[in-house]
Amino acid sequence: MTENGAAIRERLSAFLRDAEIRGASAVRADQSLIKSGLVDSQALFRLVIWIEQETGSPIDLQEVNLSRDLDTIENIVAFVEKRRAHT
Repeated sequence: MTENGAAIRERLSAFLRDAEIRGASAVRADQSLIKSGLVDSQALFRLVIWIEQETGSPIDLQEVNLSRDLDTIENIVAFVEKRRAHT
């Protein structure tokens, strides 16, 4: 049984709040996190670690397109789901 995107989204939102991302509680699913400056380089590093923990596999950053894969909550959830499907 696979987990649904809503559960991943909920944990991701909790992670963003816990990581003290300013405005995390009001971030829309399609809002840019990187381009808007909500996520800085340190928060992005923590996000990658969170994704690795969620998926149980390391991320090769050379294969990740940050603006496509990790810039919005929607994209992060899809990225996690895709990685889980391939592990």
